[in-house]
Amino acid sequence: MEKLPTRFVLSIRPQEYLKQGLSHCGVYSVKAILSAYGRDLKKRPEDYHTSWFERLTGIALTRQYVANILQKNGLSTTVETARELSDEGKLNTLKQILSSNTPVLLSIGNGYRSDGSYNPIRARIIGHFITLWGYDDKKQVFYVYDSCVPKDRYDKTSPIGNTKRTYPQIIRDWKTALSIRLLGGQDCAYIKIHR
Repeated sequence: MEKLPTRFVLSIRPQEYLKQGLSHCGVYSVKAILSAYGRDLKKRPEDYHTSWFERLTGIALTRQYVANILQKNGLSTTVETARELSDEGKLNTLKQILSSNTPVLLSIGNGYRSDGSYNPIRARIIGHFITLWGYDDKKQVFYVYDSCVPKDRYDKTSPIGNTKRTYPQIIRDWKTALSIRLLGGQDCAYIKIHR
């Protein structure tokens, strides 16, 4: 494996970081990625849903559903998993993708409350999508767009995204929530965009 840069921030970025309501995180992540590639043609993230059920509930039941929306809007994607890799291998996989100037869409368990505190029980129940836009080995952080983060809690010191997550936090969060596991979801799943 080639040596990765110790810090990388994507040269492309979302046009804006929107705050979702109770649901719709998948299409908020989709809109961010599409806007970074100049392919965002919808006014609201919810307009990207392709089925009435997801549009009504805001719940994307499968990762492939989200990948298909990106594909329908001109981006080639695959749904992959890093579950067989060591923690270091998982981090290196994410950094390798990012260092090719490509965002990564992660399926995580969302244990974060709106005040920023973390609840591990919540994380095992609630599935969520976030996108990664860069990393810094010295600070041991990924630069993240998380549509659940309230606007008053956006990290204004981050060079991209609206928050930071440490490497251990990403490894901890990168688990499949029970609701997704029941539908056949796997830990450490991500959507890779092919350029």
